Amino acid sequence: MLATTGGCAHFGGRPSWWPFRGPRDPKTANIVTPTERIAELQSTAERAHRATPEEQQRLAEELGQSIRAEDDPLIRAEIVRALGNCSSPKADALLRAATEDPSREVRMAACRAWGERGGVDAAAILSQVLTGDDDTDVRLAAIEALGQCRDPAAVAALGPALEDRDPAMQYRAVLALKDLTGEDFGNDVDRWRQYVQGEVPAETAPRSVAERLRRIF
Repeated sequence: MLATTGGCAHFGGRPSWWPFRGPRDPKTANIVTPTERIAELQSTAERAHRATPEEQQRLAEELGQSIRAEDDPLIRAEIVRALGNCSSPKADALLRAATEDPSREVRMAACRAWGERGGVDAAAILSQVLTGDDDTDVRLAAIEALGQCRDPAAVAALGPALEDRDPAMQYRAVLALKDLTGEDFGNDVDRWRQYVQGEVPAETAPRSVAERLRRIF
């Protein structure tokens, strides 16, 4: 494996150790590699973050055309990340559609984008993903995103994760609720269930030594 010791002066430049000094083959000169496309989309995402509302709408239209024509799920996921920086109705529609993409990587990227957006709409969409998606990793991404939503609706949306039989789901839901509410009932799922249901969580009675030993063995 070759290792580099210095960066290129600009994107597409050749490092000092680059063995091919001749011009690029005309047959491949217009071919954009996946790495180049991802770098381009990352640049677009940065530009969108600083753009005016009108420019964000235009970028969302362009990204929408790209995602519909793209077969590579990793590039579609990168398009979704760029859309996350576009505050426009078009971007919202595309991000909703991305939560139903065939690729779990794209759906996970959409969850993160909605978490960064926040608000009641984001909470509702992530709630649908949490209860409707069949992929565990996507559901975990939805839980984490709900913890970033900064909206009271996200608290109730996390309730189903506390009822899940998978301890990983319950644990992630507890972490998300801690981030979302600033409350801390430890890792006691029962107390968090009470909180989500609008009740005052009861203090957990201390267990006897005998009971703790029974739980261990």
